[in-house]
Amino acid sequence: MMKNNNLQTTEDQDDYIQSLDIARLHEAERDSEFLFQNDMLLQDDKNSEDLKYDNTDAYIQKLQLKELKELETNSHLLEKINEADLRHKVKLTGLDKQIILLIETKKEKATLEQILTYCNRLHIPYNQILPELFTQAAC
Repeated sequence: MMKNNNLQTTEDQDDYIQSLDIARLHEAERDSEFLFQNDMLLQDDKNSEDLKYDNTDAYIQKLQLKELKELETNSHLLEKINEADLRHKVKLTGLDKQIILLIETKKEKATLEQILTYCNRLHIPYNQILPELFTQAAC
């Protein structure tokens, strides 16, 4: 940002910057520092393993404390999922690996469209995945 005490409003700052010639703009750019930097955008050869962890991190950060505790206590469910089986399901359904994991572990967080695609492509009856929708209400 320009260090000039006379520029108190954003409009004054805009006018000042627009009045600079190209040489002064380049000089200001050389002397400036970034306030924020996203290091992930600067990495040219980010491999898919890193992307998997980024997606997992983003998913975990969106969970509430209760969900995190439940995930931690039920982590054995994730260990049981066979990686080859998971890749096969991705190929058959066209859904992302994370979506399939979501359907198989926290189906209430998946969209109806994702669940329908999963069931249709894998020939799984809906009532097997969502039995709570097929129970009869007691009158």
